[in-house]
Amino acid sequence: MIKEFEGKVVVITGGASGIGRGLAHAFAKRGCKIVLADIDKENLDKVSKELGEIGAEVMTQITDVSDHEQVAHLADASYDRFGSVNILCNNAGIGSGGPMSLMTLENWNWVLGVNLFGVIYCIQYFLNRMLKSKEPCHIVNTSSVAGLLTGDNQPYAASKFAVVSISETLALECFNTNVGVSVVCPGYVNTNIIENSEILSQTRPGLFKPTPEMIKMSGPARENFEKILASGMVPENMAEIVIKAIENDVFYVITHPEFISPIQARFERIYEDTLKLHEGIEEKHEIKTKIFKNDSPAFSVTYPENLIELKPNPLFNPLVNPVFVATSLNLGFDLGIYVSKISPKRRLEDAVKKIVRGFKARANEIKIISNTPINLGDGTPGYESVIEFKSAGTFKVKSIHISVFKNEKWIRVSIFAGVNFYDENFKNIVHSLEFK
Repeated sequence: MIKEFEGKVVVITGGASGIGRGLAHAFAKRGCKIVLADIDKENLDKVSKELGEIGAEVMTQITDVSDHEQVAHLADASYDRFGSVNILCNNAGIGSGGPMSLMTLENWNWVLGVNLFGVIYCIQYFLNRMLKSKEPCHIVNTSSVAGLLTGDNQPYAASKFAVVSISETLALECFNTNVGVSVVCPGYVNTNIIENSEILSQTRPGLFKPTPEMIKMSGPARENFEKILASGMVPENMAEIVIKAIENDVFYVITHPEFISPIQARFERIYEDTLKLHEGIEEKHEIKTKIFKNDSPAFSVTYPENLIELKPNPLFNPLVNPVFVATSLNLGFDLGIYVSKISPKRRLEDAVKKIVRGFKARANEIKIISNTPINLGDGTPGYESVIEFKSAGTFKVKSIHISVFKNEKWIRVSIFAGVNFYDENFKNIVHSLEFK
């Protein structure tokens, strides 16, 4: 997490205008060293001069982010000049698009090349260097509210949806490393993205060209959109929101909260459509009992027979050794059974603390909801622990654990489920632990 920006090196693609220019000024005011990349040399030099006048150290690099060799050169030049990169703003983008029935393959290749592959190439050439540096770093990917709400502006929206997906995966992979990740989904921002995209389109053969009749018919809609865009958030204000997100390690950067309602409506429709297809369908789940004879003392656990047994994944919790791991796709939970040696001095009521320590490798915001002494059905004393956490800092999980100390062994039965899928009936499974 970056709290102090003085002396940090920031690379900004699409830095010659609009959001990129706003970001450059915001970082420069905080004492950052700036690498500006763009294909517009004239405006690149103009922004560089502006930053120089406020005392910032600036490097410019003509870069077409849709060309991976040029992005590789940008990365090399940035590290050659400054020795490190702390913040990467994958901001370059074009706003071209329209109905899919009218788009040509060249439209798709152009927009995806800049908006999507530009992000991919920058991650490819910067990420490993940032991880290797061990310095506090952050990657900011500029998507759009169009990356969360579909519309008729393809392939633009498709590229922005993809940037959200890539960012979500990147955040998972970079969890508990020195690299933070944010995805910016702005609404209307007062930039020249439409005008700039139209100028650039003149040099691209094969793009869809609207007929004079189409231009005339779309005139009012175009004027309305330009008027809304002109009244949108100024890039400098948006840049301050992005910096606040970096300071607080915020992943989803929704700059315009008025879009929360339609975003929520989209997910409500997913939920409602799913219920329409599955309501009234009842599934019977037979139960089975598995006996663990090789793990002294012998014990058994009863669970739904349709669980899929998996190989243990030591990445999630390297501090314990699972003897059984299974998942229930249709019931939405994972079951883990663990056996480990314990010190005679360890107290049963403190077992929950070790569980939490094990979670810290792949989770944060860990909360112990309860830790209660219980007796199993056969009278064996144990502890029931309920814990909530964010898996990889993203997904909210609720878990329940039964811990028992017996014959110098710690036997634990655990169930993990998304907070919205957690069912009190899970207690029946963990409480089915029984010694033979």
